[in-house]
Amino acid sequence: MNKDNSSMNMDPQLALRLLADGAVLVVAGVPVGTEFGIDLCAYTIGPEFRGVKMIPPGVHYVWCASQGLYGDAAPRVGFVHYFHPNEILVREWDNDLEELRPRQIAEPEVERDRIRKNLAQLEKMLAAYDYRYVCPWKDLTGSVTEPCVDRCRPTLGTIRTNVELQSCPDADRPRGEPGAASSSGSKRNAAIRLLLDESELLPNLKPVEGTAPRFRAIPLRVPHDALPADVSRHAMDCIAAVDDLIDSFGSSDALIEELQLAYVFFLVGYSVESLAHWRKLLGLLAHSEAAVSKHRLTYMKYSEVLAHQLPYLPEELMVPSPHNSVFKDVRELLVNLHEGGLSVSAERLRKRLEKKLGWYFEGLLDEDPEDQPVIIELPEAQEAPICM
Repeated sequence: MNKDNSSMNMDPQLALRLLADGAVLVVAGVPVGTEFGIDLCAYTIGPEFRGVKMIPPGVHYVWCASQGLYGDAAPRVGFVHYFHPNEILVREWDNDLEELRPRQIAEPEVERDRIRKNLAQLEKMLAAYDYRYVCPWKDLTGSVTEPCVDRCRPTLGTIRTNVELQSCPDADRPRGEPGAASSSGSKRNAAIRLLLDESELLPNLKPVEGTAPRFRAIPLRVPHDALPADVSRHAMDCIAAVDDLIDSFGSSDALIEELQLAYVFFLVGYSVESLAHWRKLLGLLAHSEAAVSKHRLTYMKYSEVLAHQLPYLPEELMVPSPHNSVFKDVRELLVNLHEGGLSVSAERLRKRLEKKLGWYFEGLLDEDPEDQPVIIELPEAQEAPICM
């Protein structure tokens, strides 16, 4: 059932231990032919498929994609769950929404006990978790804890490729601050923010309640109330915004957890909002040399996380081009890692990207022409005639 179609060899003793300690996901009523996956493993539902066994403890992402009449697959719909050793999780198919949902029965505990007692008979209908993907998945999610999963997943539990949006009523639309239209400083700040974050050009829509991942709000690189004299300073080095970001999480570990979870929401679930959140975090963290010097441990961890994440980028974001904002931000991050005293982390990340993505950063520490002073030659002054 694994789309890899190659066999998975495993030591028999290891298999017995994993069977005894691993979690079990049981699914009911999923139509034959439906695409199904857990983490980096993908399956096609067959007539005897009832779920997955030997799931290692930790965070896992489960998804389904229903099949149309002509073989076309619907967008992925899934959920994230933190599995405990020997846990049994049961999901059933919702025929109307064509997605997995929690079991709709009166006594779910009784059903789980019955499944546990008859697990030996059910085992032949459970696919084994593909342990060839354990190490790559641990590299991507090794820092994620159960509280982080509970905080970030949507209130309704289901994660979709695109969040359902609804327009704001007229009364809720932003009107701007009094006197903003006549303030040249406010206009300048607004222009800077549009250059740094194009999402401000989009219509003011909000997600349907309970459908969006609940990530932390990301501070603006240029605060709304920034004085005109401070706008350029914030745009060149956003140390204040990075400080606010880390303070909002309470610790650098919590920030790293959310970075990892947001990325796998996109990588496995194709969540557009999660990718946008991940890119905003990169765009903020990459543009501060002062933050690297101040939060050295955070940036050491972040460079290691990026080393594992970036090789999984979609093709359109793998092109090493000045038009690729991810490539530009990573280049800026490497420069600031060097300048901030983390050259070892910078070189480790650079070499991995060269090997995995073919990204070469020529003249990395050369001064950017855009940062150099502009010299303007003025015409020689002509002597004016003296009138007597």
